[in-house]
Amino acid sequence: MKPLPYLCCLAALALVGCSHQAAEPPAAAASAKPVEEAPPLEVRVQPAESQAMPRFLRVTGELKGAHQALVAADASGKVVEAPVERGMAVKKGSVLIKLDDRGAKLSLQEAEATLAETKLKTDWQHRELARNEPLAKTKAISDADYQRFKVDVAAAEAGLAAAVARRDQAQKALDDTQIRAPFDGTVAERLTEAGEFVSTSSQVVNLVDTQTLRLQLYIPETAVGGIKQGQQVEFVVPARPGRNFTGVVKHVGASVRESARDLIIEAEVANEDQQLKPGMFAEGRLLLPEEKVLTVPLTAVKTEGPTRRVYVVKDGHVVERLVEVGESRGDRVEIRQGVEAGDMVIVSPGPGAADGAKVKLTAQL
Repeated sequence: MKPLPYLCCLAALALVGCSHQAAEPPAAAASAKPVEEAPPLEVRVQPAESQAMPRFLRVTGELKGAHQALVAADASGKVVEAPVERGMAVKKGSVLIKLDDRGAKLSLQEAEATLAETKLKTDWQHRELARNEPLAKTKAISDADYQRFKVDVAAAEAGLAAAVARRDQAQKALDDTQIRAPFDGTVAERLTEAGEFVSTSSQVVNLVDTQTLRLQLYIPETAVGGIKQGQQVEFVVPARPGRNFTGVVKHVGASVRESARDLIIEAEVANEDQQLKPGMFAEGRLLLPEEKVLTVPLTAVKTEGPTRRVYVVKDGHVVERLVEVGESRGDRVEIRQGVEAGDMVIVSPGPGAADGAKVKLTAQL
């Protein structure tokens, strides 16, 4: 039989072990305490609603000079001087090309001499008629002789008219040896050089009026009904990034092209600063009558690359919507797809806005 003190020690150790085991469950319960939920997002919302928006027709086209001509020679001869260069601005009447004018000058001198001689003969015939007229009245000469004097005068006058025409033709031939600009413009290209021979069919200079340009646009057949003179055109060109240009529709084609099923129209574009050049490709839009469309605040649309989102509040939670946007005006933007009228959209979604998040409305604009 064991001694009593030994048994008392074993009992004390057993009691200490039991007290440690009883203390463990409260510690485990404390570690399993539930995590508190994040507070709801405070957001401002505004309903999606209809509003009048401008409508535009997207078009493409090409710029052309208001006046553009391949200036041709009106005489034959050797080029003796070509004073213009590519890019040079010229006024109407400025000399573009000079031809050898020696033969034309000689022809003019001959025509002027012939004209002077014909004038003298005509004057003499008139004097003869005037001298014989009293004689004819007194029957001092026969009527046949008097009529012959009158015929001689008429023939002399016809010869004088022919001589004047030959002189004018010779003068024109001389003038044509200097090929002049038919309008104010800029030399796009000089097509001949000094020493070359040109004829009346030769093109010598490509001249373009760049002060005012024509924007030639191609309108799809389905949109022809909305096109009329006076409409405004806004457009951009790749050569001038970040700058917008405007024009006004001046000419509308009479028929749709069968090959492309489109209509060609032309808009007049002012170009005083010479920033635009004929031949440039243009992307534009034609202003059409306004229409009522569904809109939301511009700040409600969140853009990430090509993707656009808005966040709608439904039953106290955020619902993410992918949308297709259209035109904008002021602080409103058109929503073509993804939102319905009356949907409450978050005006300025912050980084915490996510599908399913709880929200708290701070104000409704």
